[in-house]
Amino acid sequence: MKLKDFIIGPSSHISSLCHSIVRGEVFTTCEVGCIYCYARWYRGPHGKPKPIWDVFKLISELGRMQREGLVVTPVRFSALSDPFQGEAKVTLKALKLAYREKVPVVVNTKLIPGKKHVKIMESLGSEGLLVFQVSLSTLENSKTLEPLAPSPQERLDLIRKVSEIGIPVIVRVQPFIPGWIKDIGTFVSEVASAGAEMIILEFLRIKRSLLKFFSKMFPGEEAYREEWSSYLPGTPNEKAPLIQPPLNYRIKVTEEFSREARKEGLAFSTCKEGLFEYHHPLDMDCCGMELLGVDYARRPTLWDLYLEIVEKGYAKPEDLWKRCEREKLLCGDRLKLYPRWFKRGFKVHEKRLESLLKKPHILERIAPSIKYKEGKFIRR
Repeated sequence: MKLKDFIIGPSSHISSLCHSIVRGEVFTTCEVGCIYCYARWYRGPHGKPKPIWDVFKLISELGRMQREGLVVTPVRFSALSDPFQGEAKVTLKALKLAYREKVPVVVNTKLIPGKKHVKIMESLGSEGLLVFQVSLSTLENSKTLEPLAPSPQERLDLIRKVSEIGIPVIVRVQPFIPGWIKDIGTFVSEVASAGAEMIILEFLRIKRSLLKFFSKMFPGEEAYREEWSSYLPGTPNEKAPLIQPPLNYRIKVTEEFSREARKEGLAFSTCKEGLFEYHHPLDMDCCGMELLGVDYARRPTLWDLYLEIVEKGYAKPEDLWKRCEREKLLCGDRLKLYPRWFKRGFKVHEKRLESLLKKPHILERIAPSIKYKEGKFIRR
């Protein structure tokens, strides 16, 4: 892989909602075999993973950039495959290199890291260079939908183990499948007791052909009796190849998660849902990068536009770019300081975001918390 290939490609949702687009992909595919896996849309079916050793070039380059005074975006391990498959030697070496180069990382897994991995993660955490995310979608038996993943109890034990050595842990409900969590309050209480500091909520997105499968798995669940909506903001519901639960259902579930998280003292956000009014604290980015103990850079998103609306009562498109300059985010002229591969990748996303600001009807579907009225963006 070339350096530019470690930048996530642009899309309406990624370009408008994701702060961190640098992916430290360490495997070519994933053998965990989750039925709902999103990554199959991008990299094809599950299979035997091969290590991507070029990830070392990425980390070394980010380290060099930092030595030259450039603040970098945290690296996500990983975006399309679990970083702890098999012995995960490539992941161990990548984390060691990140520690040497002092590159901040966000690790996301549903597998159990080995002792050596935990040891280097502890070193990263001791210097504020690591946020650890555990994917957990239920407290029930998960084998039907996640055939090769550890049990929910094993993942709760992992959360406890990692949090006890001082590493900030986030639970990603990724995805929330209607009917799989029996009681949201109990779920949130369990992950809080295990030591999590934040919950990130992301709803199921599937091909229309799979809807009947999930509705049979969870008979009686109200969401399956309603019409699901298009995940592609410019495509009508009836023509959409990818669908998600209806908006009213997503809002109801998000509101309950947000309320229960607040009771337990946990931060809360949604991932690629745009339901910003339920995020708390409001100044916490949706990936939890704020839990890092080092300086990092992020790109602007519609969340920043929403913060402008909250502060002023409304916002115009240009207010987002003014905030970008004021907060020293990765956009505009500031990107000129960065190497070409990095600058070009971020610029493509910036242009996509800029185009969405000119299409309020699309923007409102991506970020339902924002409405457009009489030339201004306001809160829903």
